[in-house]
Amino acid sequence: MFPVFLIFVFSFSWPITSSANTHQDFLRCLSSSLNSNDSASISRLVYTQRSSNYSSVLESRIHNSRFITPTSTRPLVIVTPLHVSHVQSTIRCSKKHGLQLRTRSGGHDFEGVSYVSESEAPFVVVDLANLRSIDIDVENEVAWVQSGAIMGELYYAVAQKSRTLAFPGALCHGVAFGGFISSGGYGLLFRKYGIAADNVVDAELIDVKGRILNRKSMGEDLFWAIRGGGGGSFGIVLSWKVKLVRVPEIVTVFSTSRTLEQNATQLLHRWQYITSQFPDGMFPSITITTTNTTVDNRNRTVVASFNTMFLGRANELIPLMQNIFPELGLTVQDYSEMSFVESILVLGQLPPENLEILLNRSYRISYLVATPSFKAKSDYIKKPIPEIGFQGIWSQLLEPEARTATLNLAAYGGIMDEIPESAVPYPHRNGNIYEISYTIRWREEDNVDSEIYISWMRKLYDYMTPFVSKSPREAYVGYRDLDIGRNEDDGQTSYGRASVWGRKYYKNNFDRLVKIKTMIDPHNFFRHEQSIPPYFG
Repeated sequence: MFPVFLIFVFSFSWPITSSANTHQDFLRCLSSSLNSNDSASISRLVYTQRSSNYSSVLESRIHNSRFITPTSTRPLVIVTPLHVSHVQSTIRCSKKHGLQLRTRSGGHDFEGVSYVSESEAPFVVVDLANLRSIDIDVENEVAWVQSGAIMGELYYAVAQKSRTLAFPGALCHGVAFGGFISSGGYGLLFRKYGIAADNVVDAELIDVKGRILNRKSMGEDLFWAIRGGGGGSFGIVLSWKVKLVRVPEIVTVFSTSRTLEQNATQLLHRWQYITSQFPDGMFPSITITTTNTTVDNRNRTVVASFNTMFLGRANELIPLMQNIFPELGLTVQDYSEMSFVESILVLGQLPPENLEILLNRSYRISYLVATPSFKAKSDYIKKPIPEIGFQGIWSQLLEPEARTATLNLAAYGGIMDEIPESAVPYPHRNGNIYEISYTIRWREEDNVDSEIYISWMRKLYDYMTPFVSKSPREAYVGYRDLDIGRNEDDGQTSYGRASVWGRKYYKNNFDRLVKIKTMIDPHNFFRHEQSIPPYFG
């Protein structure tokens, strides 16, 4: 624990000039910093608010339309670097001319902190989408992956080289690698091989001084911090060296749904007690939504979809499920065998016959196209929720504004029970039965009041309080939630308010993250609404 007498500085302000002068001075600095053979290409690297392609570049990688509004504070400049030197120049010129800087690798950012700002200060976005190379070394079972690559591109690249190698990455193929690793990253293989951050062996980072650092030169403290300590706090990570993990040539998948009328409540309640019995090579999850029970849409019910990917053949999984979870009533027809990469398509609701769709950065499944704005939260469950607790959840899910709400449950256990909370900043390990995420979506173009849906989400979150982790009530930084800490007592220090969300995301690892931040970025150049803050003594 750090001494209480330390004076905490949460938002160091670089000198700010007028927006117009800042804009022009920054552009002149950036242009002169580029190598002579790059100067002619500045128009395809830098987009100002007057550029014809500015809006399309900004919005093309925003996955939450809640932040594409006339009142959203937009970046003064977007830089889309093609080389490391472009990133270095952007950092140097941003510092010199008093601009804040935010880094975007993919745009799945739930609260938009990588491309919008709640302050009035002008800022620059470094968009890493062009830095997306992937180098697979099958013999040594490792890969170098640049931060701008999406998970689908990595899955595809690995599958082209091997049917028995994979990476414990995200289920959603469009998630960018940089943001995923920075948040820790749990996915289909995490009960067998740990989270994504557990499998990082090296990285290339540009720090506040513009230096290019690898694991050896950055030191073990900073290397620890970037593997799950949240993006946008310590520098710009350009690429990651990761371990590839072994999977069988054939895996087995099943997905089956039950409504309330088909005993979904009882099955969910039972599922909580048996997650520890599932083998490590299994990813048991549940998706909870609502559906209409009549053609005229007058009646709705809750439906729970039980989904699993298993590292093995069906003839291994069938008796296992019959023994562990006979109440689910699976039949042989419910099981499907396929390659690991095909399981990504099936469970991710992508067309299973088209492996190339993993390379499509703009593809979105149907419900995301229809409802592009959303609010999300997360919790960790350490004791089974009683049936009466689920009944209260159903009451809220059946309210009119909750038609597009989704709850996702991902079982923990396996190797996650064995890895210490302090191994990387991501602390959610032993003691968790499952993680639960809540999402509600709506369409901005319908001219609806977004607060109706956000208020519903907050009400559900409040209802869940007795059933979730406590002291702190844990949350996943990959599902960032700016509500956390926002409504704390105004009398608290900046550190006190930051420690509210810091403890929820990182538990006791927050103290070490603050110490490392202070060492490598004491003036808080890399910052956003929930970045790791420095302190001063």
